Amino acid sequence: MSGSTINLGLSGRDLKNKDLLGKSDPYVIISRPILGGGFTVILTSETKKNTLNPDWDDFLFKEEEWNGNDKELNLKLEVYDDDGRKGKDDLIGTAFYSLKQLEAAALLKTPLPLSDGKKKKPSGQLVVRSYRELK
Repeated sequence: MSGSTINLGLSGRDLKNKDLLGKSDPYVIISRPILGGGFTVILTSETKKNTLNPDWDDFLFKEEEWNGNDKELNLKLEVYDDDGRKGKDDLIGTAFYSLKQLEAAALLKTPLPLSDGKKKKPSGQLVVRSYRELK
């Protein structure tokens, strides 16, 4: 479906706390794979202060910007703890999901697991609050 605009609402639930005092200040980065390997960042959310259950503002984007209209393409979703120092933020968790999987998670109200990346231990969940294609 060429030219669709997608509205995506994401939340984090039961995120692993990375702060010694208080709670983490999480934000999410969404990246897509690039030819030749690696990923390029396409969206970064705002930081939600002092919470392990953030509700980030909805993302609004053109589908082809993300995946070239390929709903099966796995996107990288990373949740970080904002420590206020550029380049020093702590990774809370990472996951790889396609737009098709994100859409299904929204319809079925299924939380999607995040892993810590190193030991593959659970580090919280992503909840797709909303997924709408706008014509």
